[in-house]
Amino acid sequence: MPVSGSAPAQKSRYVAQETWDRASLARRLSAWLIDFALLVAVVLVVASLLGLAQPRQGSWTDIDGSTVTASGSYLPTQWLQLLLAVASALYAIPLWRLTRATLGQRLLGLRVFDLEVPKALSWRQAAIRWLFLYGWTIPGMLSTIPALTWICTLVFLAWFAELIVSTRRGGHGIGIHDRFARSQVRRQQWYKVVAPRAAKESAAPPAQAALPAEDAAPALPPETPPQTPTEASRDRRRSTRGRPAKD
Repeated sequence: MPVSGSAPAQKSRYVAQETWDRASLARRLSAWLIDFALLVAVVLVVASLLGLAQPRQGSWTDIDGSTVTASGSYLPTQWLQLLLAVASALYAIPLWRLTRATLGQRLLGLRVFDLEVPKALSWRQAAIRWLFLYGWTIPGMLSTIPALTWICTLVFLAWFAELIVSTRRGGHGIGIHDRFARSQVRRQQWYKVVAPRAAKESAAPPAQAALPAEDAAPALPPETPPQTPTEASRDRRRSTRGRPAKD
């Protein structure tokens, strides 16, 4: 806010130009973690409202030999994976199709485009991209045996590592999920460039304006129009008038 009595601010000679650069792996991973944390919070709230949490009790022996019992609640793996799959599909697919970014991506200035043309993904592309990023929730829904929970966890970790490695090594940050979905992730940036009018007004004439003052070419006298024979003879008589006669 300008201080009272100060001179008015001059109009800026610069304008903001929007560009889209390659998104770094750290920024993309941070956006995914934000989205995942948001999805987990929504799933836990929905599970508590639906009463899907089950009670659990645990007991252990303290140092003095007494038995300590604690009770709590937990969400079964099947319900957790099912709610994560539904919530992530309803969250990511429409946002990629309609707004080109999830909330985490928008927060970090990322947008998801088609790989060949700068447009939003189609519904099919968005669904394929969701399948590669959140499809690990599907095997978890089918695991009714407790031992399969660890197998699904290992599969998730291995697949997550593959997504990171393929994104890092792929050209222009195109991971395995982007190759199959024909998508790309770009980072939005703004640069200050000289406005066209300001650039035109401040542009100096070529060559001569770039020289120092002492090296500049001298100014030529104004060009006089050519004289007719009558005006030339009249000027000649005026110039000889008043001169001393030659001996």
